[in-house]
Amino acid sequence: MNSTSGGIFDFEQLNRIRDAHRDWCAQSGIDPKSPFGQEAAGMMLEAYQTGKTSYDALIGACEDYAKLRSAHVRPGTTPIDSRS
Repeated sequence: MNSTSGGIFDFEQLNRIRDAHRDWCAQSGIDPKSPFGQEAAGMMLEAYQTGKTSYDALIGACEDYAKLRSAHVRPGTTPIDSRS
């Protein structure tokens, strides 16, 4: 298997990432093409480059990412006005 130095993935690597992303999105009820689904795909590419190359490691990285992301959400709080 080739290294991913320089951000270049081979066909086998991309298939593994795609399959993990598709399955994680399906299990989580997330549209893979939604903004969060696209963020998760980018995170999986980065995770693969840092050595998380197995299917299970990619799924785990996505779970960790989703938990971290949701930790910053507080349901029921007053919305922040972004028009200022």
